[in-house]
Amino acid sequence: MILKWQSRGKQKLNELKFKKAIKMAENNELMGIFNLGVNDVDSHSSEKKESVLYRPSADQGKDGIYRSLIRFIPNPKNPKKSIVRKFVYWLTDTDGNGGYYDSPTTINDKCPVQDLFFKLRNSESALDKKNSDGLKRREIFYSLVQIIKDPHAEELEGKIKVFKYGQKIKQKIDDELKPQFAEATQIFDPFEGKNFELTITKQSGFNNYDSSKFQGNITPITIGGVAMQPNQEDQTKIIEFVTAAPSLSDFEFKPWTDDIRMKVMGILSQYTGSNPGAAMEVIVGDGSQSLASTVTETVSDTPVTETATAEKVAPAVDGNDDGNLTDFLNDLGI
Repeated sequence: MILKWQSRGKQKLNELKFKKAIKMAENNELMGIFNLGVNDVDSHSSEKKESVLYRPSADQGKDGIYRSLIRFIPNPKNPKKSIVRKFVYWLTDTDGNGGYYDSPTTINDKCPVQDLFFKLRNSESALDKKNSDGLKRREIFYSLVQIIKDPHAEELEGKIKVFKYGQKIKQKIDDELKPQFAEATQIFDPFEGKNFELTITKQSGFNNYDSSKFQGNITPITIGGVAMQPNQEDQTKIIEFVTAAPSLSDFEFKPWTDDIRMKVMGILSQYTGSNPGAAMEVIVGDGSQSLASTVTETVSDTPVTETATAEKVAPAVDGNDDGNLTDFLNDLGI
């Protein structure tokens, strides 16, 4: 009987202690109204987060030339997939809203956009051929890069960003990995890679990367301004550095959702509707909301001239990219 009473008393004491602890916590929270810092309250501000993309442009450079020194970084999640490749479209609806759409041809799947492109391109109608320009796919690549030196954006120096590029820079990478005569260089190697001198100029109104090149000497990666050595301590530093990089997998081909498929088919219906002029408006606009520029793209080494229209822009459907048609073309180094 005594033991039972002691047990109940201990239980009651624990309950009192618990209630007292809760009360103290509540009082502490209430006391917080007298200790608020300027950053303690969520203000739900619309401050834009720093982009994971590195998107320099000749327009941002001195005298129309953008120069920076970067280094290609291996993908920490899959070093063998340090280059992400895919085909994309820039498609515009009747309201002038444009966005990026991944092409299923990236993974060798059937694509209604590509099917319609060839149907219009091979048509005997000059209007159909012209309209096909708006459905042209483009091959783009993504890699991680460390910004070593960038006088135009010093706040980025030392950081790792995702760099989107086209065939011209891809060819320069291929020339290092698989040169015709010289010794091959694994440009993604942390110790035996090469820095890349990025030079962007303007040609026909768009970014041009012809003057960009890899430096001649093999050099190790630098972290905090210190060149890393092939020892365990520096290897650990490199691993910690690259694992904090943005994810390249976010930029890989994404299968179409039902919503994306509906949007794409809605856009394609403009090209096959009963009004032949409607499709033409999608390409060149009505003149009041578009900026027409003649550009040249190389597709399978065949120059193709098209009219590019920079219209009103909606967010990209895959959430991985932004910008407008002009930015889209600029990234490719036409």
